[in-house]
Amino acid sequence: MFVIRNEIQFDMAHYLQDYNGKCANIHGHRYRLLVSVAAEDLHREGHLRGMVDDFSFIKKLLKSIEEQFDHKLLVEDCERGRKIADSLVKEGFDVLLLPFRPTCEEMSRYIYRKLKSEGLAVSRVELYETPGNSCTYYE
Repeated sequence: MFVIRNEIQFDMAHYLQDYNGKCANIHGHRYRLLVSVAAEDLHREGHLRGMVDDFSFIKKLLKSIEEQFDHKLLVEDCERGRKIADSLVKEGFDVLLLPFRPTCEEMSRYIYRKLKSEGLAVSRVELYETPGNSCTYYE
């Protein structure tokens, strides 16, 4: 089995509605995303001969993830989330509504499935919310 990895980092804030604890406030993190792509065998012909995949293709997909989330506030698309988003967008802030609570776990699954839908043979996604806390998602 061959596994190649690529990494990006981005800054993002999120709001965890109904959370009871220190992180109930809007707050941000420096996220670190590690993406692994696996293959039993290397490509045997063409421009990918001898490779699992093209690092530049992976980097392009990860750049789109970075652009989607970097320096944005993520909130769940629900009544309260829309109210927060509407008021902040009116003030010029960049807010992204998501169909899930923007936890590290949900974000990991979302990113994995997004990369898979773009044709990447992703085997796992590990998203670090802090240097010591991460979630790994794979199917």
